[in-house]
Amino acid sequence: MSVDGRDESSGNGDATAGGPVPPQVPSQGGRGSVPPGGHPADGSVPPQRAWREDSVLPPRELPPSDADLIDRMRSGDDTAYEELYRRHAQAVRRYARTCCRDAYTADDLTAEVFARMLQAVRGGSGPEHAVRAYLLTSVRRVAASWTRSARREQLVDDFAVFAAQAARGAAGSDDDTLELGADVRAMHQADRSLAMRAFRSLPERWQAVLWHTEVEDESPSEVATLFGLDANGTRVLASRAREGLKQAYLQAHVSATLTDDEECARHADQLGMYARGRLRTRAERGLRKHLEECAKCRLAATQIEEVAGGIPAVVPVAVIGWFGAAGYAKAAGLIAGGAGAGAAGA
Repeated sequence: MSVDGRDESSGNGDATAGGPVPPQVPSQGGRGSVPPGGHPADGSVPPQRAWREDSVLPPRELPPSDADLIDRMRSGDDTAYEELYRRHAQAVRRYARTCCRDAYTADDLTAEVFARMLQAVRGGSGPEHAVRAYLLTSVRRVAASWTRSARREQLVDDFAVFAAQAARGAAGSDDDTLELGADVRAMHQADRSLAMRAFRSLPERWQAVLWHTEVEDESPSEVATLFGLDANGTRVLASRAREGLKQAYLQAHVSATLTDDEECARHADQLGMYARGRLRTRAERGLRKHLEECAKCRLAATQIEEVAGGIPAVVPVAVIGWFGAAGYAKAAGLIAGGAGAGAAGA
């Protein structure tokens, strides 16, 4: 699959006439036609491998992406579900453990989350690319449903309080959030932020690669399998997603200023070119004058280059919501197996 999501043929390995032949491991004993000296009887040098006409080795077959596995799940392929479980169960179980009193309950919660995803996918909904974020969000939702049953006793007290407050905040007005706990208020505020609005406007594939590389701080080589790419292809995808996020953040800022201030709206669409140093001299002079007078646009101009750095702080709180008394830094470490703690500092 290409970076843009298009399927590309990787070949079936058959040596057809005129077609590429993948490199093979040489046999231990050699071919009978090759004498012990290592050269054919006619004195010619044996070819090392078959080459393409453009001298590029045939691409190796990449593992199926998460999106491919989801498609196969919809068609009833149980092996695809098993592979997704192997890829994501450890991270889901770690996060579930922050909600539960013991590891056995976390195992039960993990199993129910995957079962619900399977049911959703077979029903035509569920995730397409952002499987990890979907599963982690489901942990919070399933655990919240447990607070209304006897299973409440198996959850940590802090989470039970969080779930009750979050439900009350969702049902009430914005003013009611002032009476909620700090963690619930943070979730509501992050959910309404420009950065989160920009993130949610991106294609799900871009959201997914940003989640893994920015939130969980995983390397492209670590997450390449999830996208059906190699490490270089994943780097390109992540770079495009970060650039798309900056553009989406700009658009979110423009949309906000259009309803707030006419003067800001006139300059808002110039911020992207200004941040990249591509604004013409006269236009830049006018924008600089506005920025000197407008703190809101000045802040937006600064944040454009830094918006990707804010993703580790804003997106997990808005998407998942629960990180318990330990705070996000420890929770990110639990999710990413320790790698996310560095991202949390951003």
